[in-house]
Amino acid sequence: MKLLVLGGTRFLGRHIAEQALAQGHAVTLFHRGRCRPGLLPEAEHRIGDRNVDLQALSGGTWDACIDTSAYLPRQVAAIAEVLAGRVGQYQLISSVSVYELADGAVGADEDSPLQRLPDPLTETVDERTYGGFKALCEAQAQQAFGATCLIARPGLIVGPYDPTGRYTWWVQRLLRGGKVLAPGDPATPVQWLDARDAARWLLRQAQRGSSGVFNLVGPQEATTLGDWLTRTRAALNPSATLQWVAEDWLLAQGVAPWSDLPVWLPRSMAGLHRTSNRRAVQAGFTALPPEQTAIDVAAALADTPVPAGVGLAPQRERELLDAWQTQER
Repeated sequence: MKLLVLGGTRFLGRHIAEQALAQGHAVTLFHRGRCRPGLLPEAEHRIGDRNVDLQALSGGTWDACIDTSAYLPRQVAAIAEVLAGRVGQYQLISSVSVYELADGAVGADEDSPLQRLPDPLTETVDERTYGGFKALCEAQAQQAFGATCLIARPGLIVGPYDPTGRYTWWVQRLLRGGKVLAPGDPATPVQWLDARDAARWLLRQAQRGSSGVFNLVGPQEATTLGDWLTRTRAALNPSATLQWVAEDWLLAQGVAPWSDLPVWLPRSMAGLHRTSNRRAVQAGFTALPPEQTAIDVAAALADTPVPAGVGLAPQRERELLDAWQTQER
């Protein structure tokens, strides 16, 4: 198979490219040349910027294109124009953030309502507009590529090379040991997607020429925050202890879900961690055990450390734990 990856040297695209090369496929990477130059020398590298110049993509044909880096519909339209008639299948990596979920919603499947941009004239991508822009990218892709288009909607993507550090913060924190602040109710649902599981599934669909819309979320079966943290702790550092702290109390202290304590979402937003992956599972999605993801992320910490400012600082965590224990007495 001849595969074109838009992006391919940073995180998800890198895993896709590595697995494709290992399987013997011919891989072309289109990227700006800024992240890890010299990586994956077995691939063909075409240097360009999708916002400025697509001339590097003017020649060649591919069986499939996996687009990991589209955030605006005009970016998808430009790719469709330059690749017209020269690519078999087009895969767009979208997001479960496209869903319009009311507070307390129980989750979404592929037919759930999608977000709309609050300001149709903006091109600023932030937490307020991200989902709406991804929905518009999907519509543009489906219009341009029709029956050869596959839309993948992942949730939180984790694994080695993750530049965001969100999941990795928990790995680093558990390795440090001691008493670890665990937020809210251990029965709260949680979902994540190992980038290697995503890459394996996406490549399988490229070989099949699949089309349609799929929620690409893991693990394969529903799990909880308590189960995930308990199993991750056991795999990384059994001497660490989890101290569960009530959600309402944490919110009252100004602790921000997702940023101060990554992965965790409060009850009002937990529907995002209940997204149905039934369709992707039926199409062959399988997931690595959570212990394996944690162990491999720990092994890659030196390569991809947690960025500054992600997660609670140690002093802040200690203050919160001390205050919680005091008020519990």
